[in-house]
Amino acid sequence: MSFRTTAPKSSSLHVPSDVSSVPSARRRVVAIVRDWDLPLAEDTVETLELLAGEVIANAVVHTGQGCQVTVSWDGTRVRLEAEDAEGGLLPQRASADLDEESGRGLQLVDGLAQAWGTRPTTDGKVVWFEVGSCSPPPFRPSPTACVSDLSFGGARQSVAVAEPGCSVLSGSRAHVTAI
Repeated sequence: MSFRTTAPKSSSLHVPSDVSSVPSARRRVVAIVRDWDLPLAEDTVETLELLAGEVIANAVVHTGQGCQVTVSWDGTRVRLEAEDAEGGLLPQRASADLDEESGRGLQLVDGLAQAWGTRPTTDGKVVWFEVGSCSPPPFRPSPTACVSDLSFGGARQSVAVAEPGCSVLSGSRAHVTAI
């Protein structure tokens, strides 16, 4: 007997450096979430799949290396983190003209995720996003003070936050960048 769970969950996978591995990684992310039988609408799972493809492809294409992908569930939202081993500047959303072939990935993430951000790691960086409910997870601290919320076990860091509002439903969406 299957039942929908709100219990926290987490799973990781390694994505090889070959860009042809991105579609299978994206499908694996969806399979993980479906196996968890989460209470998510089908359009939320489709958004997760689209955005997963974008951040995973960015990690592989822009670093020429593989990346570690972690999918987590906190009882309200799914968080995907793509960690690569290339340091330097943290990715930021950029403008792209309609006729350009690339440059819209983080625009999609910014427009469709309830929250997203970047943070440096010891060896590189993480780009993460969350989809699910527009309401914040239970016991989540204010998004004005930390890079990743405590429900995902993240360390607290100072951040700059923009909260333009949820794109579809009323609520909040935040972009968080480590300072």
